[in-house]
Amino acid sequence: MAYKIPGAAVDRVSLLWRLRRRARRGAMCMAFFCLCMALLYAICAENSVPVTDAIFGVRARTRAQPRAHSVTKVLRGGAKHMPIDPQKLPGVVPGDPRRPIPVLSSLNRSHEGRTSAPKQTSRTSGSSGFLASFLPRPLSRAIQTLFTGRRRGELSGKAREAEFFGPHGLLGEVWDDEMSSSRLSSRMKKVVQNYQAMNKYGVKLSGPAGGTRRLKLSGPELLCQLKRKVEVLSLTSDLHPFSMLPWAPQLPAQQLTSELGPLKSCAVVSSAGSLRHSGLGKEIDSHDAVMRFNAAPTSGFEKDVGSKTTMRLINSQVMASEEYRFLSSSLYSSGVLVAWDPAPFSSDLTQWLNRTDYPIFAQYQRYRRLHPQQPFFILHPRFEWQVWQQVQENMAESIQKNPPSSGFLGTVLMMSLCEVVHVYEFLPSKRKTELCHYYQHFYDAACTLGAYHPLLYEKNLVKRMNQGADRDIYTHGRVTLPGFNAINCTRAAQEPEGM
Repeated sequence: MAYKIPGAAVDRVSLLWRLRRRARRGAMCMAFFCLCMALLYAICAENSVPVTDAIFGVRARTRAQPRAHSVTKVLRGGAKHMPIDPQKLPGVVPGDPRRPIPVLSSLNRSHEGRTSAPKQTSRTSGSSGFLASFLPRPLSRAIQTLFTGRRRGELSGKAREAEFFGPHGLLGEVWDDEMSSSRLSSRMKKVVQNYQAMNKYGVKLSGPAGGTRRLKLSGPELLCQLKRKVEVLSLTSDLHPFSMLPWAPQLPAQQLTSELGPLKSCAVVSSAGSLRHSGLGKEIDSHDAVMRFNAAPTSGFEKDVGSKTTMRLINSQVMASEEYRFLSSSLYSSGVLVAWDPAPFSSDLTQWLNRTDYPIFAQYQRYRRLHPQQPFFILHPRFEWQVWQQVQENMAESIQKNPPSSGFLGTVLMMSLCEVVHVYEFLPSKRKTELCHYYQHFYDAACTLGAYHPLLYEKNLVKRMNQGADRDIYTHGRVTLPGFNAINCTRAAQEPEGM
């Protein structure tokens, strides 16, 4: 005898079955949506570096460039208050101090010859490498970003770190002063070419602009050329057109070199990520004067970078961007401040005064009212472009038509003040890594090779002028340069024609 199920029960079973089916479909759709969003985020995070703009044909820009509303808020009423002091909580994006930093295996055999060590192992997991061999490169990079829990720029995908930072990689073990754009990856080449094609500042060269092989000058010849052709200048209260402005008395009456020099032993401390776990703090603090850059903190990193700050060189972007809290942070209130802003290549001060990259003069006035006793100088743009010309004149190809980096400007500045200058991690040591800054947690090869700034070429020049041993670069990331007053150019070779 067949058992009949009441119609109401059938309806209830059918309803429950439909609800379960819809719930399963909804869960699957939500999971798929979350996965798609995660991949989209990973791809965006992966490419949130200057190369993204180059790939899509948009004007390249550095990742650190502030949003327009940040500068607008500064212009309207000063920096917005934030509860966290970057000196007390170092870094814009805190990282894990226990995270291992890769170490290269051995010294450059071409210079040291006898030292060897085991090869460096890749940090890329086997599963990521397996997937990378089958999936398109952007997708494999996105998956690796998701599952490795770190953000990378140029150095993503299978064995990318070994390509740049391994003992047989692009950067070698001690910086090669013959580095050129031809040795960069395709994405980095696009970035550099983009900036080389731009000429925002109206750069005009009287001689060859690169591309013609020149006679390579020796280290002493380069030092003498730099000494002869570069003059460290700063704005003073009697300099036109600033002398006509009501805030002219806020500017120093004397040149920076007259106020601060001469000094004996000086340290120029870069912000490179390879300074982490370096243990160089005591050595850095042993110098008579220490220069630091932009928003690089010391608190929490004393063991690696020291605690002394005699001078801090900052760009106008740091002064204008509210995230750096220039007007309120204690980070900037110690030592001497030196600021700079890109200006026209012609060094037309009137034109620069009316159209700066960032509101350096407005911020300068505000800061001076808050700290009237602290020495605060602004570099003359002529100095910036004189330094740029020396880099270009000693390279065999055209370089970016943008001002030099703060690191190189600070190095030349300290050479004008000190008898001897030790520069730390401007040329990467055995700790070389894709980590951009020791106080952040962002990874990008452009921080080492340059994008907006002609950093690659600056490093070539510093390597040629180095008077220390390659072992010092490898173990400590330390370059030794003489001060201009200590250079004897009486026996230096004459500058070749066409230079």
